[in-house]
Amino acid sequence: MAATPIRPFGLNWLRRKPARTDADTVSGGEFDLADYRLLVASLFSSPGSIIPGGIAGVLTPFLCWLSTGLTIFLTLTLLVAAVVLLRIVTVIRYRRLDHSEDTLAQTRAWDREYFLGATVFSAILGYSCYAALVDTDDAAAHITSVASTIALASGYVSRNAGRPKFVAVQLLTFCIPMALGLTLAHNPYYHYIGYFAFLYVAANIAITNSLHRNLLALSEATKQSRGLATALHSQNLTLDTALNTMIHGLAMFDPRLSLAVSNAPHAALYGLPETLTLPGTPITAIARFLIERQIATADQVRAIKATLDQVKATREPAVYEFETRNRRMLVVTIAPAAEGGVLMLTEDATERKATEARIEQMARFDELTGLANRFEFTSQLAAAFLRRERTGDGFALLYIDLDGFKQVNDNLGHDIGDQVLIQTAARLKSAIRHSDLLARFGGDEFVLILPAADVATVKAIAQRMIDAMCPAFELGTKTIYVTASIGIALAPTDGSSPADLLRHADTALYKAKAAGRNTATFFDPAMAEEMLERHEIEVDLRQASVDGEISLYYQPIVDLRSQEVVTREALMRWHHPTRGMVPPGVFIPIAEQSGLIAAMGDWAIGQACRDAASWSDGAGVAVNVSPLQFREPQRIVQTVKDSLLKAGLPAQRLTLEVTESLLIEDNKTTLEVINELRSIGVRFALDDFGTGYSSLAYLSTYPFSQVKIDRRFTRNVSGDEASKAVIEAVCQLARRLSMSVVVEGIETESQKLAVQLLGAQRAQGYLFGRPEPMHAIAARKASRKIA
Repeated sequence: MAATPIRPFGLNWLRRKPARTDADTVSGGEFDLADYRLLVASLFSSPGSIIPGGIAGVLTPFLCWLSTGLTIFLTLTLLVAAVVLLRIVTVIRYRRLDHSEDTLAQTRAWDREYFLGATVFSAILGYSCYAALVDTDDAAAHITSVASTIALASGYVSRNAGRPKFVAVQLLTFCIPMALGLTLAHNPYYHYIGYFAFLYVAANIAITNSLHRNLLALSEATKQSRGLATALHSQNLTLDTALNTMIHGLAMFDPRLSLAVSNAPHAALYGLPETLTLPGTPITAIARFLIERQIATADQVRAIKATLDQVKATREPAVYEFETRNRRMLVVTIAPAAEGGVLMLTEDATERKATEARIEQMARFDELTGLANRFEFTSQLAAAFLRRERTGDGFALLYIDLDGFKQVNDNLGHDIGDQVLIQTAARLKSAIRHSDLLARFGGDEFVLILPAADVATVKAIAQRMIDAMCPAFELGTKTIYVTASIGIALAPTDGSSPADLLRHADTALYKAKAAGRNTATFFDPAMAEEMLERHEIEVDLRQASVDGEISLYYQPIVDLRSQEVVTREALMRWHHPTRGMVPPGVFIPIAEQSGLIAAMGDWAIGQACRDAASWSDGAGVAVNVSPLQFREPQRIVQTVKDSLLKAGLPAQRLTLEVTESLLIEDNKTTLEVINELRSIGVRFALDDFGTGYSSLAYLSTYPFSQVKIDRRFTRNVSGDEASKAVIEAVCQLARRLSMSVVVEGIETESQKLAVQLLGAQRAQGYLFGRPEPMHAIAARKASRKIA
């Protein structure tokens, strides 16, 4: 069988629930090593008690030797002295070392060494007492031995009650020899004392166990007290940390409005010294400090004090905001606290208020121009209608749109466009009154509310705005011209609600644009009817594009010498189910303004190529291209290439006709598109020459194959010398540039002869044929074959 390990005496009370490491395990039991170290340290904590006890132990056998003269007592005296010296050496060795990190084995070694010394000491003195009682009849030796034994035993009980097994061993080694000696002594009376000694040992062991239990209870209570104190201290630290790391300042006042508790941010926000943050500080002292140091005004301090009193009385929270002398915005929230006190929470809202102001600025005002934005304008327009209901005063709404701004953005970039908008806002503001509200409605659109303005005043302000926009914008090395068109609607005449007034101002703006731009137009009810009809046409046109109601008619272009058809111009036609034939001059502008022209133009190019591919006479086909289609250069290039490829039409048979307005908008992009399509054989014609800016420079700048002179010059060509001069000059220039000239609008033989004499090679007009659908051309060709 395996030997049972020896446990350190008195360690049962150190057992704990299993939660220890292997190093703390002793013989299958688990101990609190820290407590064990503390217990062992207590044995060596009082050297002063070992020395007097040791001297008493040495004197006991020594006095017996003096009284009896027996050598045994002298020998015992020397043994006790040696043991006492060894125990003192042990104590000194122990106290010289740091035992806070001792292992269980080291602690146990010290425990055993102390226990061994004490046991040997007790055993020698116990034998000395036994020898004095049994081997001598000397009364002095008897008294000395018994008194010393009882005294030392009692000392063991009182000093080592925490080690009940230790005390039991010491008592047995001390008192059992004494009790045996008394029962074996020559004096019969000693026998009774010996029996009593056994009871004395039992009683002291019981007392030791009782003291031990009390010590355990005291130790546990001490631990709990320390635990509670530690927890309370930790909670206080946590609360203190939480209070002082709060973003907001916090202060609690008792019912007398004396400070109960406050945190560091509270002191920092109000600049309070430490003396005014102590519990018990009256609020009047804090108020005086704030006023004296000019942190807050007297009125502000009185308002805070009144709010505190109000909350204390009503038990309802309240909020007070004020700005300090150093421009900090403080928001004070005061709420009722327990037992009649109040809690004051102070937020430094300076940054929050500034952020809110910036957010409000962004929400209400245009970031680029600084003007009111669409949201703010909508709010102000609604407010203007409410004021009109109260006061009866009318007002005017002006809708302003910049002419040519899109071209600036597209050609020069958005940075230049932004600079134009910024300067536009400044120019428009310079033309209005301080009471007027100017807003940027979006993009290059602005709106203006003119309160309490008559028609004359409205006209004058509108004209000032138009005049302000006339000077050129000088932006770096670039000179830019942007004008303004204005639509005007009057409230309540032209609209009884914000939506109606704005819509009618927009309608008037549309008419101003149609009237030639750079002008102001007042709303007229007839405009609304016209806009309604336009809207209906737009809706029907969208559906017609989907349903295939749009068709192409072709008008021939003939060679004046051979009288042969060389090209047919594709003209878009729309037969409306109820309106009949809708003129191209009506639906083409609507298609351009509504964005339908791109898809319609793609279809026209594709259909014209397919139709031309079926013509047996080999005539070319000319297709009109809107300037808007050139704003998507890649799209139009790809459309032309795909149409030619799918129809199997040679590119030389396709002519794209463009107007002068395209060349004004974006000559760089236009030239790139023209050159790319010319590289595959597509030809270009300048259509309606003479109706626009009529710059002859276009003829030399762009690689046109032909130029078409507008019909206005052919109407009176026989008698109008000016028309003759223009046609002749264009024909001569075109001939030098290797271009052909097509004169439009030829309806009579005299017109034909006149333009031919002036140098025109080709002509187009009712004289040669009206526009007709594809099936009519096919039918006529079939009839000719039959004939």
